[in-house]
Amino acid sequence: MKKLIRIIAVAAFLSMGAVKGIAQIDPHFSQYYAHPLWLNPALTGVTDGEYRVSLNAKQQWGSISNSFLTGGASFDMAPVKNLAFGAMVLNQNAGDISYNHLSALVSGAYRIHFGRAGLNMINFGLQAGILNKSFDPSKITLGSQYNPVTGYDPSFGISESFSSSNTLVPDVNAGVMFFDGNPDQNVNAFGGVMAAHLTRPVDKFLGNSVRMPIRYAAHGGARIKISEVFGITPNGLYMKQGNAREISAGAYAQFMLNPESDLLFGSNYRVDDSAIAFFGLHLKNMVFGLSYDFNTSSLNRATGSKGGLELSVSFTGRKGILGPNFFCPRL
Repeated sequence: MKKLIRIIAVAAFLSMGAVKGIAQIDPHFSQYYAHPLWLNPALTGVTDGEYRVSLNAKQQWGSISNSFLTGGASFDMAPVKNLAFGAMVLNQNAGDISYNHLSALVSGAYRIHFGRAGLNMINFGLQAGILNKSFDPSKITLGSQYNPVTGYDPSFGISESFSSSNTLVPDVNAGVMFFDGNPDQNVNAFGGVMAAHLTRPVDKFLGNSVRMPIRYAAHGGARIKISEVFGITPNGLYMKQGNAREISAGAYAQFMLNPESDLLFGSNYRVDDSAIAFFGLHLKNMVFGLSYDFNTSSLNRATGSKGGLELSVSFTGRKGILGPNFFCPRL
């Protein structure tokens, strides 16, 4: 059983990035700001339009067979002034044992307006749904199955026993977010905190007495308007789940090409893990993002210096809205 636990833990470890220790770890994105409902349920409905659709896809450790593939999709809208609703799906397939992590959640958020013109806002968000994790035990290979003469021999079987290879549990997340939405200011600050897996569901892979640790996250930054056509947004993210930790910081710039399009570019550094280059394009109501993780950790040799390629696409529906009605933090 201990060997099986190590197999599953290593799959989670590789999917996370910069970590301190082994734990039950959620998937993640380098372009976390492009998957808002995963980052913080309080970002539900924080869009300068009627609704928003976001899609993300990431391949990690491309040099490894059956590399880690993560995809996310979300939809959110704010049909009335102070209320917003949304839904998201996150799926990851990882490694030779077909480890799969699937999360499906619905979101709700309540917004409080204050300050001049009511453009300073605090959002409170809540998510609820299901979390499903599974793996294929028939694909597990252990040292006990190797014959010193003939090599791997599947007829030896595995001596490990486990209670479940598929687990489905309820899941609840919550968060709060502040942002200054005044589009006329030169500096717009934003920040939020969230906690995932508040019910601490039992992880049946590791036994009925082992519960999933809560994932805590804090994120924030500021949009700094340098000129009418150029701005820069420094940003940071801190996440902790059990013994695992991720710290990321960087900035991206936005350069206006014409009234309907902007060029986006920047970089982030994830401590003890990778340097991330980002390039994007904002065309009318759509934003396209492309990033690549350059591995800087001790896994550099094992991965052949190959990191992760990530794509993001978002669309904001803005019927009859000619310009932003408030600054919308993309983080």
